[in-house]
Amino acid sequence: MVELSAQIWRVDVGTGHITYEEVPETWARLGGRALGARILLDEVPATCEPLGPQNKLIFAPGTLVGHMVSSCDRISVCGKSPLTGGVKEANAGGSTGLKLVWLGIHALIIEGQPADPSTRTLLHLSKNEARLEPADDLAGLGVHAAAVRLLQRF
Repeated sequence: MVELSAQIWRVDVGTGHITYEEVPETWARLGGRALGARILLDEVPATCEPLGPQNKLIFAPGTLVGHMVSSCDRISVCGKSPLTGGVKEANAGGSTGLKLVWLGIHALIIEGQPADPSTRTLLHLSKNEARLEPADDLAGLGVHAAAVRLLQRF
């Protein structure tokens, strides 16, 4: 259930710049795997390096997210595969897709590369904004310890 006011949220991890864009008409009726593939085809050069700065990682809720239909609250994660060089998509259930829809996000696009790959950064999403925050304190922690620290922070 993509809201009429849904937006594309674009995060450039190289510059730290975050933009909020209207959904192009050609993407408006797409969701999940179809939307992720369309964005990759429209924006990522076919010959780019999968682990290079021109590739993008796209999080796209499915078109039926939020419709109260069993097993339809899915999210797709798409990018160019380092293994095959082609478009690769994975999807998952749970509440992530639904939470993105509640935030008004039609797709979340992560692009660019950090200037210093050893620096850890997390992306914090809230109702009206996204922001990148330092996360070096999480490096080397196990899942439980990292979760405890994140719960304390947020």
